[in-house]
Amino acid sequence: MGIREDEIQRLIHYGKGLGVKIVIYNKTKAGSAAEWTIDGSLIEVYAGGNKSKTTIILDLIHELAHHIWFIHEKNRQPDLKFEEAIDRANLYQIETDAITPKHLRKKIYDVEVAGTGYWDIIYKDTNLKIPKWKVEASKVFDIWMYQVYYENGHFPKGKVRSDYYKEVQAKYKPS
Repeated sequence: MGIREDEIQRLIHYGKGLGVKIVIYNKTKAGSAAEWTIDGSLIEVYAGGNKSKTTIILDLIHELAHHIWFIHEKNRQPDLKFEEAIDRANLYQIETDAITPKHLRKKIYDVEVAGTGYWDIIYKDTNLKIPKWKVEASKVFDIWMYQVYYENGHFPKGKVRSDYYKEVQAKYKPS
């Protein structure tokens, strides 16, 4: 087993120690790289296609950070306002194709930003060897994605997304 596979296994065991089951699927899911259930019982990572092991690790860090936020900030009690925001955002998107109201997008954005505060803890606790700059760049890009969603009602796509990703990678990657 290689270094990245070992790191993935450490993250899975870390999640198990936190009381969350992690399942990695060899398929993709439209609109989602990974998901954390709001009740804190499950993390699902969709690793299909040509997803790299480093990307799987970053997805796991993201979702585990939600779970740690759930433990430390919510005492393992579901955040009903966040749950409502997610449910209504999904409903708006699926049934009406309308933009989710801004107050609901703000709640989603706030929870996403709060989760990023735990990324460094997970990185250190699990003794990851992926370059730290990749974690930092992913965190900045992730926050930006949700900020754009909060402001506009849609996640950035295409050239805007690609250009910002390249900009963040160039900023954080050591020369």
